[in-house]
This record gives sequence, structure tokens and C-alpha cells, in this order.
Amino acid sequence: MATVVVKQSVPIFAEQWDASLNEAFVYLRDEQPDAAYEAFMRHLQSHPADEVAYEGAIVALLQQTRWDEAEQLTTQARAACPHSAILAARQTWLWIYLTEESQAYPLVVQLLEAGFRHPDWLRETVLPLRNVLICHASDPRLISSKKQKRQSDRATLLKGIQTLEHWLERYQFPIPDEPVGVKITLSMIARNEAEFLEGCLQSVQGVVDEIVLVDTGSTDATPQIAERFGAKVIRTEWQNDFAAARNLALQHATGDWILVLDADERLTPESKQAILNAVRHPQFVGYYLEILNEIREGDYFAHRLVRLFRRLPSARWEGAIHEQIIPSLVADKRRIATVAAQILHLGYRKEVMHSRDKAQRNIEILERELQQDPDNLFHKFNLANTYFTVGDYAQAIYWAEQVCPYLLGNEDYAGHAWADWIGALMNLERYDEALQVGADALARGMDHPMVHYTLAAVYMRMGCAQKAIESLDAVRESAIRIGLLAPDGETVLPASGYVGDISVVTYKRRFLYARALRDLGRLEEACPLYERLIQERPNDPFVLIDYGQALLLMGAREQAETIFQQLATHAEYALVAQQFLAKAWWEAGDYRRALPYVRAVACAMPDSAEWLERWLYAAHESGDWGSFVEACKTYTARGYAPDAGMHLNWGRALWKLNDYENALSHFAAAIELNPTDPNAFLNAGDALYQLGAYSEAADAYAAGIERDPYNAQAWFTLGNCYFRMGVYDAAKIAYAQTLQLDPKHAQAQHNLELTNERIRITAA
Repeated sequence: MATVVVKQSVPIFAEQWDASLNEAFVYLRDEQPDAAYEAFMRHLQSHPADEVAYEGAIVALLQQTRWDEAEQLTTQARAACPHSAILAARQTWLWIYLTEESQAYPLVVQLLEAGFRHPDWLRETVLPLRNVLICHASDPRLISSKKQKRQSDRATLLKGIQTLEHWLERYQFPIPDEPVGVKITLSMIARNEAEFLEGCLQSVQGVVDEIVLVDTGSTDATPQIAERFGAKVIRTEWQNDFAAARNLALQHATGDWILVLDADERLTPESKQAILNAVRHPQFVGYYLEILNEIREGDYFAHRLVRLFRRLPSARWEGAIHEQIIPSLVADKRRIATVAAQILHLGYRKEVMHSRDKAQRNIEILERELQQDPDNLFHKFNLANTYFTVGDYAQAIYWAEQVCPYLLGNEDYAGHAWADWIGALMNLERYDEALQVGADALARGMDHPMVHYTLAAVYMRMGCAQKAIESLDAVRESAIRIGLLAPDGETVLPASGYVGDISVVTYKRRFLYARALRDLGRLEEACPLYERLIQERPNDPFVLIDYGQALLLMGAREQAETIFQQLATHAEYALVAQQFLAKAWWEAGDYRRALPYVRAVACAMPDSAEWLERWLYAAHESGDWGSFVEACKTYTARGYAPDAGMHLNWGRALWKLNDYENALSHFAAAIELNPTDPNAFLNAGDALYQLGAYSEAADAYAAGIERDPYNAQAWFTLGNCYFRMGVYDAAKIAYAQTLQLDPKHAQAQHNLELTNERIRITAA
């Protein structure tokens, strides 16, 4: 079923009424449907069979697009007034616009035969029904494959058409000379769109019967690609006027219906059947389709445009930019509906906008249009939105100030405009002003999901997480009220009429809600939201960062490590992920787990001495001597001069790696920088000993002992040197001194016994 979304006037079939209903009808004609409905229903309490009061109440509901209630009240009214031609006519009118034409036909004929001929009813019910029958008769997809049934069906439809035309002629109602049928023309304008065009044309295969493309000066293969798909290509010069180009395409179309796409748009596969069904219902002059503007992968901004409409003689585009077809379509009170079809628009991707310089082009055209029509709020809104999109928030604020205070509130872009104003102030950190503008919007009845969401974002920036949660709850409630979300608050409904960022009622709302809960310390509530977000958007870096931080706050480092490792697969966020993991394991005192991340951060940040020192420390504490040596080399390569302590540790690391010669050079450097440090001499002695230079090792040990005479181990290693050199008397003295300092030194006791034995053998 198509849903009427444009609030156009609804005809009243009653021509006379009791004076007691005058006030109610005044409300109705002054477009105060709530007051009118209450007045009519009060009257019906005392006059339960008043057909005119029922008619007025039904129209009041329809003026508010409360179709289900209007249908229920019509059923109730016809039961109360079974012989009312007015209510029967209203019933047929409803059936026509609820696309239940087969139910309407018998009652329409009955009314015509009874002499009912209200001109609005003939125009809005009988003529559209005749057109519906023509479309069904001409649609090859509805023709049965069986010859006998095909002939029978066609004869039935033709008889119905003839019957309705007979009565229209009898009542002297002119039948317009206009195309009626189901043939669809794809109408396009393009220039240098070879990159995108083929995908667009492939998306409408099996839907359109004709392609008309106006080429405004391509220098690439755009015309050739179009011709390969059988398009009629009209070449013309670009006049900085989108409407002019679209009207040229319209002039060359021969279809009954026009489907409008740009080259960087695609009709979604699920929408094909919806389009084919829609063109069988010409009681609607046009249909809104939902445009999903992909800002980045999986992130969409939605708005509605009439992109499918009948090729009427009066149809004409208006406006050099953000061109409109609606004014010409509804000029003679024809009706527009929505269709559950979507167009995916790729042109708002950041890289595409930048490569085409679309923003600057749009600004220039809009400024020129405003010179000709300085009071056009729609142009001013588009300027504000364009400046907001490119990050020029000061200009966005300026133009939003020229728009929002003057909006009535029923413009489909109104909520978006107010949200841009609030968001621009927020991005310039003018938070108090942003809240004031938000309060003004809400006071004006701007109950729009984007307004509530942007206010929530302001509160989060201000550190007011609880207030943010309240605004996020309002996002959900308003989305349900306007039909964007089902009553479950989760399911996005198609063709809701919503204009704005769809994600503010889905993942963006969940993300901000989770962050607010996290900031309030309500981590157990936040984590399920993050887990759902991870399922929905497993590669969203902002989700990964936030969830990882929440896990760290809960002490779940292992889980956080998995999340941040996933984040690190995004090249631009790898460093951020490594910093989080380095700090997490560092603060836990687990330097072994921290080391690979600390090293990665230190290598990625060559100007950070802090991270380099952390690398040195983590490698030393975890005993990863290879990493420690690498860190030392990096330290000197960056122009830092190692002190004696660093040379000493560097040498020790090399000694652990059995690189005694290089270890010795660093011990020597440590001695040179700090000749009072016994450890440098003792470590040098160890290296010389391993190299077999026992005499030099003994000298080094002796120098160390001179600076630390109470070091039992130093005396022991000195004794080993003398033993290796065969100077057993000196070795004996050294071992004895070791035992004097450490009587439990078992190796010294053992080596002393060996030394005494060697002395005895030598003496013998």
C-alpha cells in the first residue's frame, strides 16, 4: 500500500449542513483539524446519524494523515448511515488512495448510476480509477499466460474503462489528454560519470523501458556507456542550471512515468518490484523515494525526494540547484505518495565530494539563486547544510540563523536545519548557545530525532552524561512517534517520511548511550550495548576504542587486548590501539605483555623520549635482552647520549646474548663515564673472563674490589682468574677472602679445596 505523505487539502463531498456545524467546518477550512475533529465528534454524541458530521470528522482525520482511524470511522459512519451517498463516496475515495481499487469499482458504478456527481469526487475518485484500469490493462506483467484467461481479463478491464468513461462524459467531466500507462523512462543528466554510470544503469535493468540521458559536456566515456545500454543521449552545454538540464531530458522522454536517477545513485535490488507496483496506481501523480546518502561505509543520511512521477504535460522542474518537480505536479490538486523503495547515493562520500569539488559548486549556485530569490528558506538551508558538511561552522551558523527562526515547522528539512545549527555551535565549543538554540527548537515543537540527538552530543561534550541519556531517550520516543521506528524502538520502518541521519536512531544512538553509561560508571549496562555495536559495526574504530576502554575500566584486559588488536588492523588507528595496550599492561605491572606494544609506539613516535625510555625499562624488566639492545641502539640513533648506567645495562644485555666483545666495549664506556662504579669494572671482568683474557679480567676485578672491597662474589671471580692463570697462592687468598665475607659460599669452599690440592701437587 502507498502512504500519502503530503498534507494536501482533502475534498469535502457534503455541500450543505446544519448551522450547528458551522464552527467545526470553519476549523476544518482553517486547517485546525484537531479542533475540527473534536467539534464533529461532540456533535455526533447528540446526533449519531448525522452523515455530514461523520464526513467532517473523517476529513479532519485525513488532514492529519490518520488514515487507519479515518477508515475505521468511515466503516462506523456507513453502518450508522447506510443510505448516505456522501459516506459511500468517501468510502470509495479512501479505497482509491489506499490502493484498494477493486473494492472501490462496484460502489463507484453504483454511485454514478444513482446520479452522484460531485466534481471533486469525479476528479479524485472516478478519473483515477479509470486510469488505474488502463494501467492494469496495459501492463504485460499482469497478463495471464493462458490465452482464454488473458482475453477474459482484458475484456473485463476494457468494459470497466468504457463504463467509467461513459459516466464521465455523461456528467460532462473532461478527460485530460495525458499519458496513462506503465511504461517507465529513466531520466538522467550527467557529465564525466564513467566511473559511476554503469552501476547505475545496471541497477534499473528489468524496471525501465527507456533511458534518456542529457550529457552536459563529458570528456570521458559517459555517452558511450549510456549508448551501450540503449540510452537516447542528448548532448548540450552546461548552463549552471540543473532544472534546465532535467527539463531537456523530460522533453525527450516517451514513457508514462519518469524515474530520475543520477549516475552516482543506484536503485536498490529490493526496490524494483515496489517501483513496478507503484506505476500501476496513477491516482498518485508522483512518489517519494527514500534517498540513502552514504557518508562512509555503513553510515547513511536519509531524505525523501519525488523521483518517480507521471509524465504529465504540466510536469516541469524548477530551481537551478536542489531542483523541484513537486510544484508543477500538485498544481491541480493531484496527490503524491511514498513508495517503499530506496536509492543509494554514493556522491556524498568524502573522497567523491572532494574530487568533484561539489561543495564549492553548490555554494556558488545557491548564492546565485539567492540573489534572484533572497527570501528562499530552502536555498538558505542548503547553504547552511553545505557549510556544515565541509566544516565551516561559522558560516553554517550564519545561514542557519537566517532559516530556523522563520520555519513553520512542517517543512521536511526543518529538524535537519535546527540540528545543523545546534551542531555547528557545539563544534565551535559554544555549548551554552547550542543548548539555548535546542531549547528554542523544542519550544517550537521541533520534536525531531536529529534535534534530540545533537543535544545529547552537546551534553556529552559538557560532561553531563545523565542529561545526554535523557535526550537519547527522547530520540527513540520521537522516532516512534513519527513512524521512523516501530513501537519496539528498534526496527527502522521504510517510507516514514523522515529527513535526516538514520543512524541517530540506530547505532549512533546506541554508541552515545553506551558512552554516557560508561562515563557514569554503569559499565555493566554499557557493555551489552557495546557488544551489540561490535556485531553491527565490527570495523568501526570509534566503537572499538570505546568498548576497549570500557573493558579496561572493568579490568578485563584480555578482552580489551582482543578489541584493540582488531582496532590495530586499521592503519590510521594502529598507533592509538598500541598506546592503549601498552599503558594497560604497563599499569598492571606486566612488562612482558606491555613490551611489544611499548616498542611499537616508541618506533612510531621518534620524537618521544618518554616512550623510548619505557621500551628500555619494559625490555629490561621482562629480561628480553634482544629487545633491550635494539632499544639502546634506537636510543643512540636518535641522537641521545647513553650515561654510564645505560652502557652498563647495555653491556650486561650483550653479555646475556653471549656477545662478550661488544659487551666489553660498553663496560669500558661505563668505566670511562663513571670510574667510581665498581659494577662497571666487575662486569668488564666477567666479559674478559669469558673471552679467556684472565690476566686482564683479574685486573678489572681487582679494580672493582678496590671500589667495593666487601663484595664476596667479586673476590670469588678474582680467585677464578688467578686459578686459571695458575697463580694458586693468589687464588687461595681470594677464595679465603670470599669465605670470610660469605662463609656459606659453597663454590668458594670447593674451589679453595681444589686450589690447596694444586698447591700440594705443585710443591711435591
